[in-house]
Amino acid sequence: MNNFNIIKIQNKLKDKNISALIINRTDEFLNEYISPDAERLFWATNFSGSAGRAIVTQSSAILYVDGRYTFQAREQINTHQISLRHFSDFSRDLNKYFLKNECIALDPKLHSIEVVLQYIDLAAKNKCNLYLTKDNVIDDLWNDKPIRKYSVIFDHPTNFSGFDSSFKLSNFIKVLNNKDLDAYFLSSLDSIAWLLNIRGSDILNTPLAFAYLLISVEYKPILYIKIDMIEPVLLERLAQYINLEPIENIKNVFNELKYNSKIGFDITSSNYYFYDLAIKKNCEPSNLKNPCLIPKATKNNIELEGARNAHIRDGVSVTRFLHWLKTHPNIENENEVTAANKLVSFRKKNDLFHSISFDTISAVGKNAAFPHYRYDTKKIFYFKNNSIYLCDSGGQYIDGTTDITRTIILGKANKEQKEMFTRVLKGHIKLSTHIFPKNTKGTDIDYLARESLQEIGCDYDHGTGHGIGSFLSVHEPPQRISKKNMFSSVPLLAGMILSNEPGYYKEGEYGIRTENILIVKEKNNNLLGFENISWAPIDRDLIEISLLNTNELKWLNEYHQTTYNKLSLFLTAEEKHWLQKVTLPL
Repeated sequence: MNNFNIIKIQNKLKDKNISALIINRTDEFLNEYISPDAERLFWATNFSGSAGRAIVTQSSAILYVDGRYTFQAREQINTHQISLRHFSDFSRDLNKYFLKNECIALDPKLHSIEVVLQYIDLAAKNKCNLYLTKDNVIDDLWNDKPIRKYSVIFDHPTNFSGFDSSFKLSNFIKVLNNKDLDAYFLSSLDSIAWLLNIRGSDILNTPLAFAYLLISVEYKPILYIKIDMIEPVLLERLAQYINLEPIENIKNVFNELKYNSKIGFDITSSNYYFYDLAIKKNCEPSNLKNPCLIPKATKNNIELEGARNAHIRDGVSVTRFLHWLKTHPNIENENEVTAANKLVSFRKKNDLFHSISFDTISAVGKNAAFPHYRYDTKKIFYFKNNSIYLCDSGGQYIDGTTDITRTIILGKANKEQKEMFTRVLKGHIKLSTHIFPKNTKGTDIDYLARESLQEIGCDYDHGTGHGIGSFLSVHEPPQRISKKNMFSSVPLLAGMILSNEPGYYKEGEYGIRTENILIVKEKNNNLLGFENISWAPIDRDLIEISLLNTNELKWLNEYHQTTYNKLSLFLTAEEKHWLQKVTLPL
């Protein structure tokens, strides 16, 4: 079946004499998680993943995705109209399109300053015309485009956030003074939420409010936001030290700044439109890494304790869910959707629950081979005996954000499945127990999680760990654990929270991933290590004991004993008895 949206775009390009359009899967805040009105890449290609780019020409279309989505994209797009390429090929392929006298178009609000500056240089080098559109090409064609919705904006008090916002703002302004900047433009929603101790629900499952913030060293900060959606108590607090403006007035953000004011931008996380606007308003843009990133990533003691508590409550829900699955008398009557809903019902009973933290990855059999699989309510997959089920899920709690993956066998596992599960587990354990010197980056230790798989020529095409926010984004930069050629990284610091999630995926058959959350902790002698804070049993029915060495077996038994000790108090007698049985020493 033809993708008529691609045809519409191509006809539009012909009408406007545009050679190619670059589509980036994001919004004007450069978010990973976006609202329905920003899902332009999905509208164009039918690919629903959280990361990707496309190049559409008058006669062709190419979709670029990373390793998490290669299987999924192949299933979702019309491969007769759209070619699929790995994201690592994107930069190299640009030379095929940035040709002399060709016209390449993009929306400057949907690409970072850094990326657009690279495009400008490439266009100049190749004598190509770069057209920065005023109106988005897809928006002109998207007849039933959803209307943007705004939610209530509420306070995140210091008994959960740890520090008040005036203290954080004061530290931010000190950075600007040290860098001789007059102001800083902040458009990263999680940074604004963290800095001001505000939360919202403008983006599904991520407690953020659409906003922009201009921080001046001389005047009150100006927050552009939906003022009428702010709760009265929060509005009163913010008004004491911030000027509030309607978000619709954002085009005037630099109007009151003095001539030649030096404005800081993070060129990797701010869109090019505002950089260009600052220049047009006779300001001088300057690149400065977002000063919120490291303070936000290195959680304070209240945030860390909140994370630990949230993960215990969440672990109870996941354990109840696993008990329900493993003891179900008629598991074949259940499916990916009913299972995901069951897990949500367990989480909703928890204290301080706000929402799930992302769409649950509930995947049975061959669907588990898609690392970021999304179930489809129109195409139900029922559970089958002797099949693998992978569930990657999380919760947003007022005191912390959770993310956990468990893979189980519904019935009896075969020899290959047990070996691959155990090799993934070995990598998980090796990373979890690693002690490392300060200034170590996540890219320096990623190999540990892959060693056992690589011994037999296997690997997984995604990162091993991502940062996690404190009642914020479930994917939080800048900390991550991945291969050096996948993502940039920073030194791991005490207080950072990361996931540990190696996996293995056999296309068309099954997928395996085991994920816990770790806190980076200070050790003796200038060393760092990890504290595990996720608690739920690891499926014994998928473990090949002979592949575990003494230390690995010791880790697993101690992990299971701690899981029982932490969770059993909150379980029913039946659930407690089951947990005791599945956490017995191996």
